[in-house]
Amino acid sequence: MKLYVITDIHNKPTQNQCFSTGIIGSAQVIRLALNELSGRPELTGEALHQHLFRHGGMDDVVTALKQILKGEFAGLGYSAGGTALWRAAAVGCSFTALFCVSSTRLRDETAIAAPNHVFFGSEDQGKPSSQWFATVPDQSTVFEDAGHTYYLHPSSAAAHETQAQISARMMLSTAVPRSAN
Repeated sequence: MKLYVITDIHNKPTQNQCFSTGIIGSAQVIRLALNELSGRPELTGEALHQHLFRHGGMDDVVTALKQILKGEFAGLGYSAGGTALWRAAAVGCSFTALFCVSSTRLRDETAIAAPNHVFFGSEDQGKPSSQWFATVPDQSTVFEDAGHTYYLHPSSAAAHETQAQISARMMLSTAVPRSAN
């Protein structure tokens, strides 16, 4: 199985910080950057954010993902990267599992068919509302005293728990074949 990792607007986390490093099993990890997927490799940070959410760049990212995501795969997206994967699922990409970490723009998204788990820090000012948490994601975890970029601190308790939950779900995804519909 493949695990597609989509980084945030700063091309973070690094490969060593990524929760995929702790996944036990046979997942092939493929890292993709939002700026490359959007066709604007020169953009990072706020300029990339503006391009994605105000100038249609997220549509380019989703189009690129539809071309790339094939076979049996899961997705792990950080911040805007999670939103990109969520939108790809909304237009028909078939994930075995989708993990979105600190993806605050999900507050504007509706439920998807793909099995999903979202992770946020309680101190993340952009996290979705409690009503969104109750009605949209399959599973959610909100860590006390953690902020938006908790995923950049791999030694934190929130990062350890996120990695453990993703690893457990990935092991389940690779052990149990998907049913044919």
